[in-house]
Amino acid sequence: MVANVGALGDNADMSFPATLVVLVIVTHQGRYLVVQEHDGSWYLPAGRVEHGESLLDAAVRETAEEAGIAVEPTGIIGLDQEWPNGGVRIRVCFEGRPSADPTPKSAADEHTLGARWVTKDELRTMRLRGVDVLAWVERYESGARLPCSAFVWYGT
Repeated sequence: MVANVGALGDNADMSFPATLVVLVIVTHQGRYLVVQEHDGSWYLPAGRVEHGESLLDAAVRETAEEAGIAVEPTGIIGLDQEWPNGGVRIRVCFEGRPSADPTPKSAADEHTLGARWVTKDELRTMRLRGVDVLAWVERYESGARLPCSAFVWYGT
């Protein structure tokens, strides 16, 4: 994806690579769903939005691929942006709940080594991919939410 904001300012070329990522905080019986990455660290179900895919569809797909759980997004926790390597990365964090059997996958595949439900205290003791996991959980627990309807999707 390439963002072009040149039309907003002067005539200078302001194109830059953009990456859109979704993260999903899924809770069940007071526990958080985390996935184990191939380097052994733990993270929230997350990944890039594919071309032509809505943010909500990406959240559902990534959770199914990485954790083996069908999820229903129920709200938007927040979003952030970074400027790595000359481009922009925008992340949208959703909250969700299992929409079917909440048993996470236990076998490794090309996406993750597996997934499991953990308490917040357990999260604090795990080797996490980044400190942002706990920051997103704190934001979730603060009650910060937007409804999923805040995003308007017109399709491709």
